[in-house]
Amino acid sequence: KYHGDPARVSLTGQSAGGAGAWRFAAKYGELWASVSVVCAPASPQLAESLENLHIWVVGWTGDGEMGNDEIVEALKVRRRSGSVRYTRYTKAPPPPDP
Repeated sequence: KYHGDPARVSLTGQSAGGAGAWRFAAKYGELWASVSVVCAPASPQLAESLENLHIWVVGWTGDGEMGNDEIVEALKVRRRSGSVRYTRYTKAPPPPDP
């Protein structure tokens, strides 16, 4: 019914879902064309498992003890292919009004 392109499947997650997205992408990187993680800090050691992926990390300066800076720096240093984009807010936007 839906004729999606399996070469263009993206993985995304926010907060706790973002933590799962980091781990899932590191374990099954060959499944994804790109990964987008929102407000989910990760250990820089994951960078070695995320080679060749296009990654967009969104976070803010108050994202936990680790923040996103270290994982983004580690990803950029290890790049042989793929890309890394980092959107870092100094003031997080408020949640939408339901």
